[in-house]
Amino acid sequence: MRAVRPDLALLWPSYTLFPLVGLGILVVGVAGSDAAMMLIGVALLAFNALTVLNYASFTQVGIEGDELVHRTLFGTRVERVPIGSLQRIDAKRYSGAHSGVSAPFLVARGRDATVKVNTRPYRLRDLASLLELVRRANSRVELDPFWDRAVRGEDVSKEIALTPRSRW
Repeated sequence: MRAVRPDLALLWPSYTLFPLVGLGILVVGVAGSDAAMMLIGVALLAFNALTVLNYASFTQVGIEGDELVHRTLFGTRVERVPIGSLQRIDAKRYSGAHSGVSAPFLVARGRDATVKVNTRPYRLRDLASLLELVRRANSRVELDPFWDRAVRGEDVSKEIALTPRSRW
């Protein structure tokens, strides 16, 4: 199976709204001949471009050999857990800014390692197909109720209350 990559359609604020802030600061800096403001504007635009490039080209989660692997930060951050040692896959939510909770993380816990993936930029159906493959390779993997429903094809996108917090 090829690796699951973030869906760029879900990242639309990163390449539509956020650059407007950097562009606005750059315009104000140019209009006022303020070098510091121009530098801040260019830096914000560059940071935004690097963020989108990271998600578009370097962030992925998939199976490599006999391990579940998550790569991010231009490939410099790699989390691995052997599929044979996987015990449980949880949907852990963390405090969020606006709605009170974040998108469910995919937290794959093995005996010695853990892989934690923020699922916000991914399509849940893509992750569900990855989890099906993991369960075929290791039938002892326990899925929490959220991921179990996602694998079965149910719509879990708006069911915040049904997602339990992780045991760990």
